[in-house]
Amino acid sequence: MTSPAVSITSLNHAWPGAEPTLDIERFEVGAGESVFLVGPSGSGKSTLLGLIAGVTPVQSGRIEVLGEPMLAGKSQKRDAIRASRLGVIFQMFNLVPFLSAVENVLLPLQFSPERRQRLEAMGKDGPAEARRLLHELRLDDASLTKKATDLSVGQQQRVAAARALIGGPGLVIADEPTSALDRSARDSFITLLMQECSASGAALLFVSHDEALAAHFDRKVDLGEINRARVAA
Repeated sequence: MTSPAVSITSLNHAWPGAEPTLDIERFEVGAGESVFLVGPSGSGKSTLLGLIAGVTPVQSGRIEVLGEPMLAGKSQKRDAIRASRLGVIFQMFNLVPFLSAVENVLLPLQFSPERRQRLEAMGKDGPAEARRLLHELRLDDASLTKKATDLSVGQQQRVAAARALIGGPGLVIADEPTSALDRSARDSFITLLMQECSASGAALLFVSHDEALAAHFDRKVDLGEINRARVAA
């Protein structure tokens, strides 16, 4: 049997000096499944995504991503998994300000030989693929060579999305990825995201307050229904 893209068991997390944010007994995202995650502000959605992506170490419980355990004391191992096998669209974008749009999209290929090899196996060239993704996300030619700091917020968000998608990651994690896009750009973004994940067989875990988007996904999950910390509160 194929391992789930995400498998969580007995997860507990609390920030220093605060009440527990997460108490999740069981949660899974199937291989190739698209999941729309909702919940009110402050419910722990971004915290959960950070734990799954390996940015935040697990305090208690177990998280496996694409069959790999995200071990609390192994930050280098978590970083390697994220670089090679995950595509993450962060809320704050995390672009390198002095690099161009294309250069930012190409960064994952520099950090991960595995990602480069997957792209080569598909017969694709890195710079050409970066430009294709950016064009699909409606960035014009003039914007491709602009530094990240010279792009609008909406353009930066699309660059972050293209960076997450390049190289065929097995899991894409998206934290409010359409918040700065108008309706037309949002619809194009969702179409491209679904197409790219389907083409590579990637699972998708997508957080948004825009519940109108939920119809595009295999399943909708309310964090409040699986998070006992918030239910108890």
